[in-house]
Amino acid sequence: MKEWWNRLVLRQKFAAVGTGALFVLLLVWLAIHTQSQQVTDGRAWIREQAAKDPAELTSALAQKRTAELKQAYSEGKISYSALLPDYAMIGDSRAAALAGYQILDGDRDIAVIGTDCQDIPNQLERITALQPANLIVSYGINDVQHNLGGSPEGFAQVYESYIQQAAKAAPGARVFVTSILDVSPAVIEQYPQYGNLGQYNEQLKAMCERNHWVFIDSGSLNAEIQDNLESDGIHLAPDMCLKWAESIVDAVGEAE
Repeated sequence: MKEWWNRLVLRQKFAAVGTGALFVLLLVWLAIHTQSQQVTDGRAWIREQAAKDPAELTSALAQKRTAELKQAYSEGKISYSALLPDYAMIGDSRAAALAGYQILDGDRDIAVIGTDCQDIPNQLERITALQPANLIVSYGINDVQHNLGGSPEGFAQVYESYIQQAAKAAPGARVFVTSILDVSPAVIEQYPQYGNLGQYNEQLKAMCERNHWVFIDSGSLNAEIQDNLESDGIHLAPDMCLKWAESIVDAVGEAE
């Protein structure tokens, strides 16, 4: 009886050892298989990325970075200005409002209230000092009121010559030019040339194309702009300023 019991115990020990060894082998196989699958998946991902157009890949990465920054902003981890890479913004009172409402950094949003594009030479020293990677130019609302250039095409020609001066002050910068957003019907009644903003923007887009600048078309905001203007019918209310800034940030991010 004792011998039988010993043999039984011995068999159980061998079975336990065998089961344990089999379990270890199974774990090793799973680890190797998983690692192999990860390597395979990794290689497939690399091949997929390599097959993409470089411009498409760069744009996708820029959009991913912008989305991450927006998430950080929504969580209160960064200021809105941090959504823009190294930049300088010049322009009139609409652009200045982005700093006034603390949406953008006042040290980099150097727009001046009441000016038109003829003020750009006065900003060249500050642009030179900043040497931004991205130069955002946003004039037009006063230029149109003053009928600068006499027509949409004439204005674009004058504007172009001044932007070229700004671009020379920061030769490494990409240049972005914003579209001119709508004004109220009451303002158009007083200054009929504002009724031609569509033509002005078409000329600005063509101007950007021939100079390899980026035209930021924020025209989609016009659908809701009448309910988001200040009492003067020209300047943007705070909520619209933020939406406008978002369209600028998106354009700069997509161009990276």
